[in-house]
Amino acid sequence: MTRALIKLWNFLAAVRNGIFFRLRNLEGRVAIKGRLRLNVPLLCEGAGHVTLGPDVSIGYDLAAMLGDGAVRINARGRDALIVVGEGTSFSNNVQVYAEDSVSIGARCLIGDAVLICDSDFHDLSPDGRRHGVAAKAPVVLEDNVFVGSRAIILKGVTIGKDSVIGAGSVVVRPIPAGVIAAGNPAKVIRPL
Repeated sequence: MTRALIKLWNFLAAVRNGIFFRLRNLEGRVAIKGRLRLNVPLLCEGAGHVTLGPDVSIGYDLAAMLGDGAVRINARGRDALIVVGEGTSFSNNVQVYAEDSVSIGARCLIGDAVLICDSDFHDLSPDGRRHGVAAKAPVVLEDNVFVGSRAIILKGVTIGKDSVIGAGSVVVRPIPAGVIAAGNPAKVIRPL
């Protein structure tokens, strides 16, 4: 009896998440290239375009939930582009914001509450903060990158293939392929 209730609960949650995703994506700015697994709501907002590769997984049942655990993918500007590669998995509460472009490769693992953004969103000068132009630069995560929980990846960063970013790290500079990096600011600790 308990197993049947759990299965029913999981089925209803999946239906809710799928309906919520469709309602938030009425304008057709999101291209889904294959099966999309939704375990938490996916909010795709903004005027830009999002492409999700085959077998992308959104949310993880056993990870921490803040509110509904929703994953937010926001391509803000009209020319903004967010591309997620095949087989990439997002945990809960992940936020990806693009004013320019964010590219996440195939088979990446993105931990819970990770923040990825390609812009400062405000001019940093005191006089320009409210009306100035923010600095922006593309973010690239190459294939098979593992980003630990609550890491922050900022504008202009490229993380090389197979690298690991430690939990809670703030990545402000490029990270080479095949290394473990951690800290604030993130630094290479050792090769894999």
